[in-house]
Amino acid sequence: MASALLYRLLPLIFQITIFISPSCTQTEADGSISLGSSLTAQTGQTTAWFSPSGDFAFGFWPLETDGNYFLLAIWFDKIKNKTVVWYANGNQAVQAEATVELTTDGQLSLKDHDANEVWNVKPDSTVTYAAMLDSGNFVLASSDGSVRWQSFDNPSDTILPSQVLGSGKELRSRLMDTDYSSGRFELSIPSDGNLTFYPVDIVSGYKYDPYWSSGTSEKGSQLVFNESGTICLALPNNTVLINFTTGRIDSIGDFYQRGTLDPDGVFRQYIYPKNTTTSGGWTVVDFQPPDICRELTTATGSGACGFNSYCVSGGGNRSVDCECPPDYAFEDPSRKYKGCFPNFTARICGINESVTESMFELIEMINVDWPLSAYEHSSPIDVDQCKRKCLSDCNCDVAVYQDEGGNCWKKRLPLSNGKMGSYVDRKAFIKVPKVSKDSSEGGSRNKKRVIIIILPFLLGFLLLLCLGLLVRKKLRKQGILHGSQYDESRGKELDLPLFDISMIESATNVFSNDNKLGEGGFGPVYKGQLVDGQCIAVKRLSKDSVQGLDEFKNEVMLITKLQHRNLVRLLGCCIQQEERMLIYEYMPNKSLDTFIFDRTKGKLLNWQKRHDIIIGIARGLLYLHQDSRLRIIHRDLKAGNILLDKDMNPKISDFGTARIFRGDQNQENTRRVIGTYGYMSPEYAMGGIFSVKSDVFSFGVIVLEILSGKKNRTLYDAESSMTLLGHAWELWEEGRCLELLDEAMECPYPVSRVLRCVQVGLLCAQEGSKDRPTMAEVVLMLSNEGVALPQPKRPVFFSERTLTDRKWSSSEQNSCAVIESTATMFEGR
Repeated sequence: MASALLYRLLPLIFQITIFISPSCTQTEADGSISLGSSLTAQTGQTTAWFSPSGDFAFGFWPLETDGNYFLLAIWFDKIKNKTVVWYANGNQAVQAEATVELTTDGQLSLKDHDANEVWNVKPDSTVTYAAMLDSGNFVLASSDGSVRWQSFDNPSDTILPSQVLGSGKELRSRLMDTDYSSGRFELSIPSDGNLTFYPVDIVSGYKYDPYWSSGTSEKGSQLVFNESGTICLALPNNTVLINFTTGRIDSIGDFYQRGTLDPDGVFRQYIYPKNTTTSGGWTVVDFQPPDICRELTTATGSGACGFNSYCVSGGGNRSVDCECPPDYAFEDPSRKYKGCFPNFTARICGINESVTESMFELIEMINVDWPLSAYEHSSPIDVDQCKRKCLSDCNCDVAVYQDEGGNCWKKRLPLSNGKMGSYVDRKAFIKVPKVSKDSSEGGSRNKKRVIIIILPFLLGFLLLLCLGLLVRKKLRKQGILHGSQYDESRGKELDLPLFDISMIESATNVFSNDNKLGEGGFGPVYKGQLVDGQCIAVKRLSKDSVQGLDEFKNEVMLITKLQHRNLVRLLGCCIQQEERMLIYEYMPNKSLDTFIFDRTKGKLLNWQKRHDIIIGIARGLLYLHQDSRLRIIHRDLKAGNILLDKDMNPKISDFGTARIFRGDQNQENTRRVIGTYGYMSPEYAMGGIFSVKSDVFSFGVIVLEILSGKKNRTLYDAESSMTLLGHAWELWEEGRCLELLDEAMECPYPVSRVLRCVQVGLLCAQEGSKDRPTMAEVVLMLSNEGVALPQPKRPVFFSERTLTDRKWSSSEQNSCAVIESTATMFEGR
């Protein structure tokens, strides 16, 4: 009670302090920060506002991975292991020369090195000062001492003593210890009072149910971190429902404390001695859940580790790690949670099944299992029979055996939700290539004889091969031999995995019509399944394709350099003989247009899902325009080029017509206008001028299509050729925006947020490119309701009949719902 009273008095204390020192301009000894104060991120320096004791700092935290980039953060500053406990913009690190300012009108504004605002806090009431408190809480307060905004109400992944996590609040883990992007786990207290931990972005999961919950149902419950060193779930009247801290911490005043939802999904309570000269770090005093490998896999069906790996937990704090089976390697050793792949050539069943048993062996692993992936179960049989069944079956990659009941499961790749622990009463047998061994001296002598005989022939062959390559190169230079197609050597220049055509033919059943997903300007697209079970989408360039070699190479070169959760992932390409194919990750929900323009499927998209899709597209475009290593203009952004994964997350696709801009380049002019009518900005359609604002216009159209469920090309007034943009504008002018909404989007939905999305859509689709916001501004507008929006101007209303001064042709083929859809090309006279 005493600590709670002290916490309530802190604003009053700082109110008194402000009046004692009214002339302070920066951070005074009491931790107060006056209006107009600012910090600038400087490489190699710490720029921060400190709490009175110096325990905490608020300012620019240099990222460990790149010292030229910073987070706006709060951290423990006095200790050797300085530790971040709060951050404002985990997905938007800023470069040196970025600034944070407590503006004269009481806003907290973060601007990047180009002075673009990327994050802000705009309290509803007047703010007269800010303060970094000794509790680790950063506050904005008014002259009467009342707190108008505080970091404690907007936590990241950590709570501190005296902090309360109430209903509707959450902790989101970071992706890794050194990567502050949104991670894979969340801790939250819904309105029903049941504290839950659940996965939100698991590589191999298929449903996101809680993997730990308090089991309570008292509304109004809160997660409270007492200054006495205990963390508990309690009611506002101090009734304790659950104690997280099971032990007692002696002399708690001698320790710093924190509770963090770590990147592995475990909520841990830490302490750190205040007065120490040792190099020791944070010590875990308690944690939940007891074994996340077990809890996560059992409760949710979502493994903590990716495909073909398994989760291992152990140690006093139940540290969690991901491991690979024998002869498997990590997809990304620095991010083990992404899973593993076989470190040997995969089998192609149907071709070499007869030699499988003699070529492979089984490696035994104890107390390991992958609960999913089994395609055949046998019982009762003994362990030797189980092993023989797997060795003789080309499709079997792993056999799992359980002594009790003599159960045998045969599994194929990819393996899902792997775990290892003493509680797993099964053993796994991993099928790997057999390594032949000659142990006898005779065998060794025979090998030497073979080498002596073969070596001259091998050297001669290599000499002829080199001579042939030199002749070929000379003929190419002389123009005698023309390389009119992309051969394998040129494919390697694209820095992308190359798929053998036989592998693609096997995956697509020799491009069977049953596997055909659609066809666009590039050519047909097929669904396929690789031998490891991974589904793919194959774009096959047709000989009469509207797009050609330049577009093919352009798409490969661009997308291999782009990595973002809202961009479709290119897995590789196939360049053999006359074939040119792109291999993508398969999107089971196809493209956005198949949902929003279909009355039946449209009912599957409620308001929240549509809003999430809009935000996802915006973040993908922001990455292309600003955050990637290259500045990319897509030039054909439309609903058909937005793909949806199994969780309905949007991914931008089709970069065949995209263009790279230099850092100082703002726009470009072209006589070859390529795009899709209805989504092209007026300056691009009529004058061939394109820029990042061209994509912004397309995005605005997509937003209105998502909300209305109607295509922009639909004419609402035949005489004036009014499209969806004109119809939306009229409804906006008349205050009838809700009439625009898709009838399939059932209630309830937050009216204010819906109207904000309509307004953002109209702002993006304004006629003048200078009037449109940037994608950084769009993301801020959509994510923060506190950001004031300007009034949109009248959009351009033009239809096909206004384009008669330009020749145009369209590949009116069926839109491919997975990778490619119709591309319309305009040629200047």
